[in-house]
Amino acid sequence: MSLSCQPICLTFCLLLVLFGSAYTTNTTTGPSVGTTPASLLLKQSQNTFVQWVLSLLPQRPDASPEPVTIATLSSSATAPTEMPDVATQTSTTTTAPPPTTTRKATTPAPPTLSPPRNCTDCVCGVANTQKRIVGGQETEVHQYPWVAMLLYGERFYCAGSLLNDQFLLTASHCVYGFRKERISVRLLEHDRKMSHLQKIDRKVAEITTHPKYNARNYDNDIAVIKLDEPVEFNEILHPVCMPTPGRSFKGETGVVTGWGAIKVGGPTSDTLQEVQVPILSQDACRKSRYGNKITDNMLCGGYDEGGKDSCQGDSGGPLHIVPNGTREYQIAGVVSWGEGCAKAGYPGVYARVNRYGTWIKNLTKQACLCHQETKKIK
Repeated sequence: MSLSCQPICLTFCLLLVLFGSAYTTNTTTGPSVGTTPASLLLKQSQNTFVQWVLSLLPQRPDASPEPVTIATLSSSATAPTEMPDVATQTSTTTTAPPPTTTRKATTPAPPTLSPPRNCTDCVCGVANTQKRIVGGQETEVHQYPWVAMLLYGERFYCAGSLLNDQFLLTASHCVYGFRKERISVRLLEHDRKMSHLQKIDRKVAEITTHPKYNARNYDNDIAVIKLDEPVEFNEILHPVCMPTPGRSFKGETGVVTGWGAIKVGGPTSDTLQEVQVPILSQDACRKSRYGNKITDNMLCGGYDEGGKDSCQGDSGGPLHIVPNGTREYQIAGVVSWGEGCAKAGYPGVYARVNRYGTWIKNLTKQACLCHQETKKIK
């Protein structure tokens, strides 16, 4: 599977429709990559996603577009050796965007419930399979039960990951500017053309985008979705584990899953796919053709020669890592953006989840959590 997303929020899509703009994909002829200004390169990266969303989501006549300003990209400072939690930092390496390009969190942090509701004992991050499949092909049915499909107007467009019995993690660009009433969540889906009796559908109660999400350069491209009704965990359904705080993951193998396009401009996949990619250090990612567009809140995964990557439709889905000696899948990243799909010199870019542990914990404290498996495997 060639799993790199060209994200942009719906508000921008609506603005394009309003002015009847006609965009070309980032694979059309134009200035060479090496000479393309940063702002133009990002706009080219966004255009493919815009076209794809417009083809899937016909605009309603009563839609009210919001003004959006596309500014030049900001650059960030050199990444520290340890990756601190964004929520506990006293300062940030990027400048907060103007009101026209970002949105504050849509809901306050939920209060701690007293007394807490009854929660069943469960384990997070254990895949429903006994064998490992090398990337670039279809997963087993319900192999990754926490991977959720996001639907807009009953049409698939993004993905997410179940963190506990009531909350999902996704990308901000998948929900920023979208009407939550039209978004629904589907769990235990595998083949979109087949009817699965076990699939679970939920509506969306709340959406919280990160308060410092930057729609210009996709910094802090992470959001939390609250389901309208909790799900029940069982032998098949369980959530993904949160990542180890402060860990860079460089040199580890990441597993990306999604229903995204198999190639640039191609259709989305009917079945859930997976691909394995090496995770790069921040320095190595900044030495790619992205340069300083990579902030400390981003994580890169891919090969120098390309060939394996995330792609359109994988936005919001998980990049997993499995610590040595365990079978525990942790969500290290959220599919965010990239230039093309599997292009040489352009690894996939993900939101670095362990920068947001405190923020996520505060938002989801009312949920039932699953514990990590303590036993080691050989």
